[in-house]
Amino acid sequence: MNGKTLDRPWLLIAEREITTKLRDKTFVGSTLVMLLIVMVATILPALIIGKGGADKIAVVDEAATKVVQQASTTKGGKGYETVRAADRPAAEKLVTDGDVKAALLPGTDGYVVLGKDQVDSGIESGLREAAATVGTQANAAKAGLTPAELHAGTKVELQLLKPGPLPDLVSHFVKIGLALVFYMTALGFGMMIAQSVVQEKESRVVEILAASVPIRSLLWGKVLGNTVLALTQIVVIAGAALIGLLVTDQAAVLEVVAPVAGWFVVFFVLGFVALAGLWAVAGSLATRQEDLGSTTLPGQMILMIPFFFSVFAGGSATKIASFVPIASSMSMPGRMLTEDVPVWEPLLAILILLLATVLIIRLGARLYERTLLQTGRRLGYREAIALKAS
Repeated sequence: MNGKTLDRPWLLIAEREITTKLRDKTFVGSTLVMLLIVMVATILPALIIGKGGADKIAVVDEAATKVVQQASTTKGGKGYETVRAADRPAAEKLVTDGDVKAALLPGTDGYVVLGKDQVDSGIESGLREAAATVGTQANAAKAGLTPAELHAGTKVELQLLKPGPLPDLVSHFVKIGLALVFYMTALGFGMMIAQSVVQEKESRVVEILAASVPIRSLLWGKVLGNTVLALTQIVVIAGAALIGLLVTDQAAVLEVVAPVAGWFVVFFVLGFVALAGLWAVAGSLATRQEDLGSTTLPGQMILMIPFFFSVFAGGSATKIASFVPIASSMSMPGRMLTEDVPVWEPLLAILILLLATVLIIRLGARLYERTLLQTGRRLGYREAIALKAS
């Protein structure tokens, strides 16, 4: 050992954790599986949105009908289908209810493309070009027109009834994706932490380590090493998601996800550190790999229940969960993506999570010290709490 590792033994343990995991086929395989899941979750919404029949466009007069027909002939493929509405309020209702993709209505100098929260860029550009073509053809039939007069009535403006950053389907998929990344990463690394502790106990390696390094340093090293690995895995997964978004022409999603990504990293680190301490304790309570089914059950429940809350619960339940430690790591980033959340809410959630993480990791350290060298039988959490420090 050099001076650095002697002064900071937890750093030596962290390096050992990182190098061991990088040579572990199970770890590499789980990372590849997560990459595949993220790529599918990124690409699937674009494929679903792209399927179906012709996009429906609401119109209120014959002039707009001609424009939509012109756009349909130049679009190719499935084209556009016109839906006749009696007036603008009727067209707005069709847009709001999702019965049509957009509406093409008369404007002050041409037409207005009306959308709900977003208008597909292909629809907007197609209608814009078609309006210019139809208008030009009509104006060109007249004699003695100036260039300005020739293009009169071809201006297309974009208006949104309910401005929003992403379509509901895409927002829902990204929200689930963020929660799923935390859930799978925390669960996967958690089980690996617990298994490594049991393996060290079974092979008596832990007794050698404990004779050279303070037991708390063993815990800090495991937490630090696995946190670094988890963040690295997240960066790789984020890179895969970025490629998927760019390939499917969903660059607009990045503009919305990028500001939330920084918050997600903070929630992820705090939640992961707290859980890492609990997973290490779950391993120290066991004496065999077979014991992990019962000792890791509380950690699995702490992850599973908040995950389903963040994905399937209603608005009020999700809001409450976004302030509950651990659950907030999955719920708050999703809320920030799909709702207008004031900045004090994630700051308060982070403060609560930070305090909880400190308390959990301190309790975990005490239990880890008391149970790591206990062999012969599996210990329960109540029994571990009742044990006196050696």
